[in-house]
Amino acid sequence: MFFNHGKKRALRTGLVAATVVGLILTAGCSGRGDTGGGSGDGGGEEAAGQTVSQFAIVTPEKESDYGWNQQGIWAAQAAAEELGIDLDDNSNVGYDNTETILTQVAEGGNDLIIAHASGFNTAGHRVGMTTGVPTLVVDFDKNEPGKVATIITQAQEGAYLAGVAAANKTETNTVGIVASAEDLNWFLMSGGFAQGVYSVDPSINVVIAYVGPAGYGDSAGGTNVMNQVIAAGADVIMGMGDGATMGYLQAIESASTDYPLSYIATIGDVTEIVEDPALVLTSVLWNFKDSYVQAIKDVEAGTFGTETYELTVANGGLTLQETDNLTGDIAAAVEAAQAGIADGSITIERATDKDAVQAIIDAKGK
Repeated sequence: MFFNHGKKRALRTGLVAATVVGLILTAGCSGRGDTGGGSGDGGGEEAAGQTVSQFAIVTPEKESDYGWNQQGIWAAQAAAEELGIDLDDNSNVGYDNTETILTQVAEGGNDLIIAHASGFNTAGHRVGMTTGVPTLVVDFDKNEPGKVATIITQAQEGAYLAGVAAANKTETNTVGIVASAEDLNWFLMSGGFAQGVYSVDPSINVVIAYVGPAGYGDSAGGTNVMNQVIAAGADVIMGMGDGATMGYLQAIESASTDYPLSYIATIGDVTEIVEDPALVLTSVLWNFKDSYVQAIKDVEAGTFGTETYELTVANGGLTLQETDNLTGDIAAAVEAAQAGIADGSITIERATDKDAVQAIIDAKGK
């Protein structure tokens, strides 16, 4: 099984103990050991390798979001620990003056910068090109050998598993999605979740609501929108939020319904911040650690920027958190779906915008 235990220490030291497959580079090895890689969409050029003694991660929010920012920071800490190098943690910088901040980080003695936000990718690309400090960006469409590489998440795969779990858990025949923003990864996850639900039972209703175009940290907005989805009859709800997650959980914990509610978190482990752990069915965990380690090795090998790094179900980058609630028939159904995704017998449509997500929901698996 690819399930992942939700212990904080286990997350801090790497989230996934599964052997990574499918990340094998075709170009060279570094002094730190065998290389792995990505999807191979970069050019064939190689830059001169350099020793990485310190690298930086830059995040828009704090580690305490129990999601995107936390998992990026924990993964960077785990990569630094594994390789025995220094980490320069630049968290909670927001989205203003991004290019200036990234430039300052580049000039701070770092041999690699991880610009850990989709909203940082354009600025990160410019900083990597102008400073020459290798920069790893998120969800970008162009690698630059020696200077810029991108990391993408096949987020629809992990969310598909969550949809399978939700469909096997629901008692009201209605499940929900709450997204904090109109964001590529949230679109991918929303579409994947709906497809997972319909793979079990296309008669299930899927309700979706957005906090706003960019309400990542909007806790109050998260509470309001979650209440709307609960009022629509959803008893199993996947929330995507960063800081808005706190609002989601507050709404679920204070809701008064005739049936039990279950929450599916994304990216991180929220079990320690809920009063009743039974509310959390699972979480779609994202493990960036192996990609960060590989990026460092590639900088040293001179192959950075020639490959795109991916988080997938097959390589262990995407898992469902193992909880006391994810057992029995639900666990068996999820395990079967994981195997199908890994061997290619299950294919999942990538919904890259709001209209595409809604089209999948409206089609109800047809």
